[in-house]
Amino acid sequence: MKKITLLLAGLMVSGMASAVQLTVSGPVTMAACPPINEDVRLNLSSNVQAGVSCSATVVGLSACHTGGKVTQRTVPVVLVAADDTTGVPEHYETCSLTADPAVPGCANTPVTGPAMATATTAMGTVSTQYPGGATCSAAGAEANSTVMIAQ
Repeated sequence: MKKITLLLAGLMVSGMASAVQLTVSGPVTMAACPPINEDVRLNLSSNVQAGVSCSATVVGLSACHTGGKVTQRTVPVVLVAADDTTGVPEHYETCSLTADPAVPGCANTPVTGPAMATATTAMGTVSTQYPGGATCSAAGAEANSTVMIAQ
């Protein structure tokens, strides 16, 4: 029993991530997301699905609309390479073609799948991500927020 307790304590201290998938409005608790200092309720509009991911110090939230566009379109993005150290897969992040200074690699690029509004406590702002996939889902939103907190 002591070994199991020590293992669980070690995982908690190591920054093991946790996640919550929301297909409708619902709670995100301190137990599921240690960085928050009180339980919160996320109120989602009709047909919006969301995912919340938490590490020991960062909270990430992604959301998409099930009726949103998923067909191919061209948007300004930069391709971020996979990072084997953190486990973050290759993905696109939005960028500005008129940024000063310019964002290296930012270009109008064809993307598919849902646009996901994404924010993390580390970034401090909302940006649009294009993680791919055929449809908007809570699982896809949670996977995207997990990618974002690993950066």
